Amino acid sequence: MDKIKEKLEKLRIESESHQSRAEKAEEEAKQLKEQLAKRETEVQSLNNKITLLQENLDRTEKRVEEVKLKKVEGDKEESQVETLQRKVQLLEQQIEDKGRSWREVTDKARGLELTAEQADRKAKQLEADKTELEKRLDDMTQKYNVAKQELDSTLKGLEDL
Repeated sequence: MDKIKEKLEKLRIESESHQSRAEKAEEEAKQLKEQLAKRETEVQSLNNKITLLQENLDRTEKRVEEVKLKKVEGDKEESQVETLQRKVQLLEQQIEDKGRSWREVTDKARGLELTAEQADRKAKQLEADKTELEKRLDDMTQKYNVAKQELDSTLKGLEDL
């Protein structure tokens, strides 16, 4: 019986040892399950973050593409603006050249106008001189005719003598 008691005692100690190990194992299993649940939550959270980051990356890439397109359009517009500015400068230069030409033509026209006025005055004076000379010619012609008649009458009078 002592042997049985000893065996029973051994079995009880062994049983308690196993019981204690089982409780420890259950506790560890419980802690591991809790850690696993935490890790799964973390994994889910990280997966959500990854999804959000991928969406943000996609949106950012789209924005980058839009910005690139706008930059290309801006470069085209800038090029067009530069072309238009060059055209404006050329047109301004042409306007200045035309203005200078117009002023020169205007000055020449004024000079020609003055010359025309002087010529007109000279023509009027020559016309007046011509009229005066014609008048003097008429007077001289009359005097000549009168003198000729007197001479003719004197000659006739002398011939009759």
